[in-house]
Amino acid sequence: MGFVVLPALVPDISAVYDVHFAAFKDSPITRALFPSATEKDLTDSTSEFRRRQAHTGHVSEYWKTSATQYTLKCVDTDTNKIVGMALFDVYITPSDWKRGEIGWLEGKERERAEALVKPLWDAREKLWLNERYVYCHVMAVHPDYQRRGIGELLFKYEMDICRQAGLPMYIESSKQGIKLYEKMGSRRLKEKLVHKSEDITPEKTNGAREDQELPLFVWLPEGAEKRLPKSVELA
Repeated sequence: MGFVVLPALVPDISAVYDVHFAAFKDSPITRALFPSATEKDLTDSTSEFRRRQAHTGHVSEYWKTSATQYTLKCVDTDTNKIVGMALFDVYITPSDWKRGEIGWLEGKERERAEALVKPLWDAREKLWLNERYVYCHVMAVHPDYQRRGIGELLFKYEMDICRQAGLPMYIESSKQGIKLYEKMGSRRLKEKLVHKSEDITPEKTNGAREDQELPLFVWLPEGAEKRLPKSVELA
């Protein structure tokens, strides 16, 4: 059995995001963005969950207009099943990124989602506004296929892009991704990004609650360190 990384195509959208949501179904951000979703709603694109269907439609439309964002799929060569995915932006020219909106939620649900997403947006804006870089938006491996080298394959594909373009890669890591990024030679940033416990689990009123740090990394091809913006400090 082997695996191969390929660019994702429009017909792959549902299968790619089946992998994404299977890997991150318990993530505080996923639960906040889709607060009423069941596990089946998130991980099975054939379900009748309207927000998942709307998400697929939104991604399809976005792919028609984005000039910077690329999606990868990792395919099991025995079954042709998509078992891993990655999403990244490549800013050959200075980034024109603008923060988005969580327009499908309202009231308290929207406030909670924005409280979790805003620190990510704030850090990205502070560190990389109008800079040339590669942004590793997300990497995910289906839980049934984890610890089989798929994350490394996806990350190496992005590393090759960085080498060819001579650009640093900015990474927002989950706790589970730290070992992989460190193994691949990524360096941690001094910048701290923290999710407050009350935003992660606002329903809890008793018991231990802890803030959660989201580690920030940068991966640098040879010679790219001198091109880091002054706002980006290595730990």
